[in-house]
Amino acid sequence: MKTGKIVKDFLPGPEGLSFRKERVLTLRLDETTLAELKEVADNKGLGMSTLVRMWVRERLAGNASM
Repeated sequence: MKTGKIVKDFLPGPEGLSFRKERVLTLRLDETTLAELKEVADNKGLGMSTLVRMWVRERLAGNASM
């Protein structure tokens, strides 16, 4: 039995959630920017990567008409 099958059988899956392969993007930031990013993410209860992904998606959605 595959591990993925076990997880799928025992954990309820959220409706409408689709799993897709994501690609990794490496981003170089200075220490000050990283510290600020971490503080904002912590205050929102999010991880830094999650926060950056949200910001990128918001920005792209806002520029959809360009």
